[in-house]
Amino acid sequence: MKRVTLIGPTLPFRGGIAQHTTLLHRALRSNCELETISFSRLYPKWLYPGASDVDASYEGYEEPGVCYQLDSIHPSTWMAASDRIIERRTELLILPWWTVFWSLNYWYLARKLRGKVPVLFLCHNVYDHNAKFFSSFLARKVLSKGQYFFTHSKAEKAKLAEIAPGRKSIVAPHPAYSQFPSSQKTLNRRASLELLFFGFVRPYKGLPHLIEAVSKLGDLDLHLTVAGEFWDGSESVRALIRELGISARVEIKSTYISEGEAADVFERADVVVLPYLSATSSGVIPLAYRYGRPVIASRVGGIPDVVTEGVTGFLVPPGDSDSLAASIRSFSILPRSKMNRACFEAAGEFTWAHCAKALLSIC
Repeated sequence: MKRVTLIGPTLPFRGGIAQHTTLLHRALRSNCELETISFSRLYPKWLYPGASDVDASYEGYEEPGVCYQLDSIHPSTWMAASDRIIERRTELLILPWWTVFWSLNYWYLARKLRGKVPVLFLCHNVYDHNAKFFSSFLARKVLSKGQYFFTHSKAEKAKLAEIAPGRKSIVAPHPAYSQFPSSQKTLNRRASLELLFFGFVRPYKGLPHLIEAVSKLGDLDLHLTVAGEFWDGSESVRALIRELGISARVEIKSTYISEGEAADVFERADVVVLPYLSATSSGVIPLAYRYGRPVIASRVGGIPDVVTEGVTGFLVPPGDSDSLAASIRSFSILPRSKMNRACFEAAGEFTWAHCAKALLSIC
């Protein structure tokens, strides 16, 4: 079996990247000789915009088979990790890539291991959301050092072809977060149509357009739940809700949502809405499918790759609240059981085992 090293945040760190790395770690263990190196400290407190980068429901947890060695701002830990990778004669190093914060560390690893260990970049997004020139320059500089690439969308693969032409890359769907539990069904319905916006709230996700769409649907019996921590504060969104006079129809849960809480908000929802202005892939969509929930999402980035129009959801132009409102209205009169079944079936196809095997097949 191939000797593989995976570097990235795992539980108890929170967020989609840590969940992704953890589940990939579990899937890879049965397909290769795997060593996973995670972090003793992921971000310094002054840099992280949320309340904490650790999931409180996993406080003190350590994932079996993971070495918690790296410190994001201590170079000595990265030097030790590179020596460890060389000593075990690693045949493939997998580096999740999602932000240029890791540019210096990843550039160092790629330089140190050049000619010794092939590097595969698992690109969640090639460029940071709302990337400026300098951050895009750094991303190109670092990613050009990779020998292989793996993405969850065709759009990201096309960007990589410009950065590193001729290098081998593979696209596979983002798997469903299978570790999320079944719902305890603790939440009562408040309307005949329950909408859900889920995940960290950031400007590129276009939440104000969804708020505006809800205000255009005054004749519908609907309720929107916004469940996720706001990285830039929630006051502007709350002010918009008050201005539009829809406070009674919108609930904001501006905190990090645990896996158990997520199960309940997805269970109550009829449809999950992703009004994104830009996107690469999205872990929210396979999570919605895991609970049998269709999506209404913007036609951007890799989202069209995983949404089958009229079967598992609907696609709308980004930044267009009128089209979003029209799609919600159309959904409100549809029978939902057929779409629910199609979403469950889609979740069954987006497996971590398939992702792991596709990733290893690249080399």
